[in-house]
Amino acid sequence: MQGLSPVASAAQTFSLATAVVFLVVGVVLSVRRGRPHPLLLVSISAASFSWIEAPYDWAVYAQFPPALPRMPSWWPLNWTWGGGVPESVPLGYVSYFVIPAVASVAVARWSSAKFQWRIPLSLLTIGLLVGTLWAFLFNGCLGARAGVFHYGHVIPGLALWPGTTHQYPLYDCLAMGVQMMVITYLLGRTDSLGRTLIDAWADARTKSRLGSSLLSVAVVVVIGNAVYLSVFAPHFITKVLHMQTIAPAGQLYPGVPNQPL
Repeated sequence: MQGLSPVASAAQTFSLATAVVFLVVGVVLSVRRGRPHPLLLVSISAASFSWIEAPYDWAVYAQFPPALPRMPSWWPLNWTWGGGVPESVPLGYVSYFVIPAVASVAVARWSSAKFQWRIPLSLLTIGLLVGTLWAFLFNGCLGARAGVFHYGHVIPGLALWPGTTHQYPLYDCLAMGVQMMVITYLLGRTDSLGRTLIDAWADARTKSRLGSSLLSVAVVVVIGNAVYLSVFAPHFITKVLHMQTIAPAGQLYPGVPNQPL
């Protein structure tokens, strides 16, 4: 992508390619089983709450390279500073949230079989730990350290590398960890028929496979959005209260003023 660093270009390409793979595999598996596969359900859920990215960016003072293509002005609450939310976000959310969820489910099931842990607790615990670590590596290291994006303001005492262009708010990776924990649970909590808990609930309340499938999609979208709004809420509060007072001395990107406090 012209004007972007090699790292930023590679991250964008990997994110979009992985999302397409997840969606295609999810559709194929869904066709084979005659109903939405859990992989497709969580992929749809992730894409559905991507509209919250823009207000989330605004609340945590996230800024992106000016060369990064952005979504048009009609995008909901397009508050991301410097031109709006990146156009890769809707598909990018699929790879960002589903990659750690798939890994977490595999580790949780192995842990449950190895140590006789209850699968619900294993999914939630592993999902939170892996999700938080993934968010730290992606947002804190690949993002803030490598310059794929930066955070203009952080809360004192709750960030790494404060006062530099690479500063990273630790509360961000915890929030993402909670979201990924829920995605992991939705993906991995299945019954003997391979149905998610949402599928089983939908089957009991509808009379057709189509009705059950549509209800499953609707519910997983509502859950994904509700949880993401709940992890966004604390960031919104700290933003409104002007608690993020630590900022780097210079501009994060040449020619683009930093988002004001």
